[in-house]
Amino acid sequence: MNESQISVRYAKALFQSASEKQLLERVYEDMELLSNTCKRDDFMYMLVLPSLRTSQKYKMVDSIFAAHLSEISLSMINLVIKNEREEYLPGIARNYRDLYRKSIGIRTATLVTAQPVDESTRNRIKDLIGKADDSEVELTSAVDKDVIGGFMLTIENMRYDASVASKLKRIKKQLLQTSIENK
Repeated sequence: MNESQISVRYAKALFQSASEKQLLERVYEDMELLSNTCKRDDFMYMLVLPSLRTSQKYKMVDSIFAAHLSEISLSMINLVIKNEREEYLPGIARNYRDLYRKSIGIRTATLVTAQPVDESTRNRIKDLIGKADDSEVELTSAVDKDVIGGFMLTIENMRYDASVASKLKRIKKQLLQTSIENK
């Protein structure tokens, strides 16, 4: 079984259980926290360290999360540890968040620019996307100097690339193609 199938199965089971207990939003917040925690190398190292016994991992996770996570989320993490699937926690959290967003009609978008974008511009972009799809939009933005200028906007699986860098690459490709054809 590959990683995505394992993560998706755990996420679906957690989503179903949270739905039955009417805790979807609370577990979503828990998965946000788990996802951010999993980005820490020391946390993930601790989870996958073979010399740590399962009981020690339970205690460490409990000491980190007991005051912050719901019982259902903590139980899922303990189940994952028990089944020795700790490395899948980031994927489980991501897949749960995707299921939750889909269930309440939130679309995700990422805006990449060469310069930071102010809040009013971000809000206008969110509104435009939301009006086009008649949905709520969760927009994240990032700065990448390699974009040079313009922007790249990714909405779920669709990407619109209006960056100067990509335009320069297309011009270069056309020039190379033209020079090859002229020889």
